[in-house]
Amino acid sequence: MKPLPKIGPYAIDVAALSGLAHRYDPKACSRTDCCCARYEVAIAPGELERLRSYVPLAARYLAELDPAADPFKLAANGQWVIDKGKAALCRFGYRTPEGITRCAIHAAALEAGRDPWTAKPRVCALWPLAATGSAKGSLLTVAGDAYEFACNERRRRPSPLFDPGVLELVERVFGAVFRGEMIERCEAFIARGQRDRRSRSGRRG
Repeated sequence: MKPLPKIGPYAIDVAALSGLAHRYDPKACSRTDCCCARYEVAIAPGELERLRSYVPLAARYLAELDPAADPFKLAANGQWVIDKGKAALCRFGYRTPEGITRCAIHAAALEAGRDPWTAKPRVCALWPLAATGSAKGSLLTVAGDAYEFACNERRRRPSPLFDPGVLELVERVFGAVFRGEMIERCEAFIARGQRDRRSRSGRRG
């Protein structure tokens, strides 16, 4: 098997990423399960203090959240996670009067004039994509249960190679340069595979 295209520490799971169509639609969360209730949100190193700084402003959207409280806890594996609140939602998740699930950190960042995608935990900004492994060698892929959610669908024909929604996710987390390199290297990876198959087919003929 050929090695996957790589950008920095990330190997790109081309088949998984090209097969996903994603549409960010909080309204869908009112009809189905939502990511804010499914997972225990893990906090990456260096994120904790930034997230704590949003608690006082985020508390304005959450009646149950004490601005002086710490909604984070240390898990058994030694990693910080966000605690859960009512209805098994993430402690920062809340329902609007219309029944739509929202993120209080996202709302607080918008109110403060900041980018909500860099304010919230990276794992949340990246979902339904997932970076698995270690800093020395990670795989950028799709969360295993992504297709159980209404905002994600399987693409029948990956053309162009990546869905616009997936590229938007990649750019907001890793930046425009990473996005460009990912497209270029993955298209080259696909082209090489096609040439190899034609070559093998020619030799058999």
